[in-house]
Amino acid sequence: MDDAGTLHHLIPGKTAGRILILLLALVATAVQAEPLRVLTQNMNRFFDDVDNGNKEKVLSRKRFRQRVDAAARKFGDHFELPHVIALQEVENLNVLTQIAAEIRDRYDARYRPVLIPGQDPSGINLGYLLRHGVEIRKVDQLFAKRTYGDDGHSLFSRPPLYLEACYLERCLSLLNLHLRSMRGIDSDSDGKRVRRKRLAQAETIAGWSNRLQQSSPPVSLLILGDLNALTPSDEHVDVAGIIRGNPDNTKVRLKGRDLVQPDLVDLTRMIAPKKRYSFIFRRRKQQLDYMLVNQAFAADVELIAFSPIDRRFSDHAGLLAWFSW
Repeated sequence: MDDAGTLHHLIPGKTAGRILILLLALVATAVQAEPLRVLTQNMNRFFDDVDNGNKEKVLSRKRFRQRVDAAARKFGDHFELPHVIALQEVENLNVLTQIAAEIRDRYDARYRPVLIPGQDPSGINLGYLLRHGVEIRKVDQLFAKRTYGDDGHSLFSRPPLYLEACYLERCLSLLNLHLRSMRGIDSDSDGKRVRRKRLAQAETIAGWSNRLQQSSPPVSLLILGDLNALTPSDEHVDVAGIIRGNPDNTKVRLKGRDLVQPDLVDLTRMIAPKKRYSFIFRRRKQQLDYMLVNQAFAADVELIAFSPIDRRFSDHAGLLAWFSW
């Protein structure tokens, strides 16, 4: 006998109906109260086993399947299948499709892959894996044609990947970033270009987020990914501070403009200082990966944590946040 039949058997007529409606309402409330879980993860140059003729790295079939299996297990066993997974350093849609298929087979969970190729010369891109139930409203690659300097080179080799997504009738605006690294920043020949490009990228993102806040005040905004930026800043330019809206110009050579009003909130400040790192460079723990939100959305965060760095999977820690939803 089903639940409704049981209720009507034990409790007469209208009373049973009212109880059933109440139970259904309680179940619906419980579902809606499930925290939204968002992960950002640098995948450490995740290429596939297909030669596309672009001079990209090509893995062996065995190695590619090993990496796909490791990624699926990491997202399932360790991160427990987040609703939104923002990824950096993946080659193409095939990589994400294969990971999604492995997750489906192993955990009976469905993910939709999203990726738009950029112009990184080594062939790495930004992407998302979105769990079933997350509705895509909009996907857009920002500033793909924005140039920098007199040589006409792209400002962003890996253009920011914007996503509007809804889950349980609430919507979220995400911007997935993988900004210019600090490689060559002290070089006599290339350092000036690297430093000024990092400044231009940070101010471009800051200006964009400020315009979004001003045009859509109720928006829930989450900027996440590998900013390749230190906190406290390096001596050249405070990339993370500029994007937050509170650049520290006291010790840097290139001063950044304050373009964000109100400032964004750096959720990683909620993590204990000893655990607040996502990369190890020459035995020094550094934070390169972030989640920044607008102030209205900051009230919804429940928990945030970096995972341990597992070099069998990636050279970066994952950053996972729970939001009340």
